[in-house]
Amino acid sequence: MPDRAETALRPPVVVAGPASVEGFKPFVQAVGRGARLRRDLTFEESVQAMRMILRGEATLAQTGAFLIAQRVKGEAEAEMRGFTHVMRTEFIERISPRVDNLLDLGLPYDGKAKTAQLAPAIAVILVACGVAVVLHGDEGVPAKKGVTAGGVLRALGIADRSPDKVQDMIEAVGFGYLAADRFAPEWHALTSLRCEFGLRTALNSVEKLFNPADAPYQISGFFHGEYLERLRLSQTGTRASWIVQGEEGSIEMAAGRATHIFAADEANDWILDPASVGLPVRERLSLPAEVEQHTTLNAAVLAGQPGPGADQAVLTAGAILTLLQVASSLDDGVAQARHALQSGAAALRLELARSFQ
Repeated sequence: MPDRAETALRPPVVVAGPASVEGFKPFVQAVGRGARLRRDLTFEESVQAMRMILRGEATLAQTGAFLIAQRVKGEAEAEMRGFTHVMRTEFIERISPRVDNLLDLGLPYDGKAKTAQLAPAIAVILVACGVAVVLHGDEGVPAKKGVTAGGVLRALGIADRSPDKVQDMIEAVGFGYLAADRFAPEWHALTSLRCEFGLRTALNSVEKLFNPADAPYQISGFFHGEYLERLRLSQTGTRASWIVQGEEGSIEMAAGRATHIFAADEANDWILDPASVGLPVRERLSLPAEVEQHTTLNAAVLAGQPGPGADQAVLTAGAILTLLQVASSLDDGVAQARHALQSGAAALRLELARSFQ
């Protein structure tokens, strides 16, 4: 759940100040000392550190040192909440689509490098089942620099739009995609620096939690187990949030393999069993990091073609429908998702998105 202070929306800070070596140095020292002397930042310190980075008040060398030191130390919960809070309240253009029960899909901004990017098809299936969806992302983000949901959506004929147009599209079509260079330009401007060291950093986690539409529900994808417990309380769905330990740290849930879904409270975690809905065999969806092949697969799924891609998409969509209580059970959720494909409802929704002006 978001920090209470997040409820007040502030205008984005767009004026960068001069870099101040002395001003930012204490943050680098706090996280960058040896194992016995380094410490986690408080929530307030984390807010200030990220604010200085995004305003240009830390030098590029300090920003790089800080991010790598954070990676070595490991991000604490208060740090994740602080970094996310300052982004959401000061540095992103938020939207407010007038739809009920909106779902924020927190996807990896660095995309997929080895497995299928099926988030676009999953989003369209959910919309055809009555769930409005907002997606957001960027391009060229390390460490993977893989195939992104935005790249596939553009190849499917859905152009990037300004935040206000994305808001209109969600209201009219049921889903929309926000590109970081348009809704979070200061964040996007860090991409070239992040590419210089080519490793995942705290930023890879924070960007999944932006929730730029203040959606009541959020489902984000993470993989590394050591981060998942810290992230439970960092999520930003205003009503409920879940973390999927999915393929390549995204939301796709594979057939033939149990997927751990983390709730805000460990007692409500769910170990998804695909065998319970007739998907006991692991169907590997390995694709090269070429957007054309991922686009072809998404188009085939939404056209109702059966196969491993459709199985993974309906399993994931069915599980999400169950979490949101749109479906009464996983069986019911998978049945709704399959019907959305077989009836042509999902294909129709894709055409509406393509034709939206």
